Amino acid sequence: MPAAFTLSPKDRVLVFAPHPDDEALGCGGLIQQAVVLGARVRVVFQTDGDNNPWPQRYVEQRWTIDASCRQRWGARRRLEAVRSLQTLGLQAEDAAFFGLPDQGLTGLWQQKDSQTLGLHVSELQTFRPTLLVVPSEDDNHPDHDASWSLIQEAQRLAGMNLPQWAYLIHRRWLCPEASGLTLNLTLHQKARKLAAIECHETQLILSSSRFCAYARDSEIFIPSNPA
Repeated sequence: MPAAFTLSPKDRVLVFAPHPDDEALGCGGLIQQAVVLGARVRVVFQTDGDNNPWPQRYVEQRWTIDASCRQRWGARRRLEAVRSLQTLGLQAEDAAFFGLPDQGLTGLWQQKDSQTLGLHVSELQTFRPTLLVVPSEDDNHPDHDASWSLIQEAQRLAGMNLPQWAYLIHRRWLCPEASGLTLNLTLHQKARKLAAIECHETQLILSSSRFCAYARDSEIFIPSNPA
C-alpha cells in the first residue's frame, strides 16, 4: 500500500527545484496543501533555466543564443516562477533564486564547488526546515540528479539529516504508487496546479501537452531519511 501523506501546521517545507517549472510539475499539489494547513513553505530555484535554446529560438526568432540572450531568458523564467508560486498560494518572498548554471549542476557537484554548497548550507541553516522536497536521484535529467547530490552533501556539511520526499519528473515510471507516498489532489487543487504550470509560458510553447499532463489526480513522492 502507498505510504500515507502527513503534514502539520508546524512543518517548515523547503522545496528544491533545479529549474523554474519543476516546483509546479513535481509538487504543485503538495505546496497548495502545505499552505492551506498553515505550514511554512519556501522554494529554492537552483538555476534560472536559462540554457533552454529551442523555445527561445522559436519565441525570439533567432538562431544564435549568446550570454545576453540567456540572461534575458533566465529573467523571464524567474518571473514565470514567481507567478507560478503566487498561483499556488505563496508570495515572491517565499522564493530563492541561486542563479546557478542551467545544465551545469553536475559539474558543480563533481567539483564540490564551495560557493554552490555554501548557498545550500546557508539556506538549510537559515530556513530550518522540518521537511525537504527534492528531485529524485533516479531522475535522468543531469541537473535533477546533481541537485539531489548537492542537497545531500549540504545536509552533511550542515550537520542535518532531515526527512525528504523526492519527486520524479523524468522517468516517472520508476516511481510506482505501491512504493511511494501518494498525495491525492482535489479537483480544485488539480486545476490550480494546471494554472501554475501554465504560468511557465516559455515552456508550453513547444511542450504544452507534455507539461499540462503533469496536472494529474495525485502526486507521488519517495520518502527517505525518516526523523
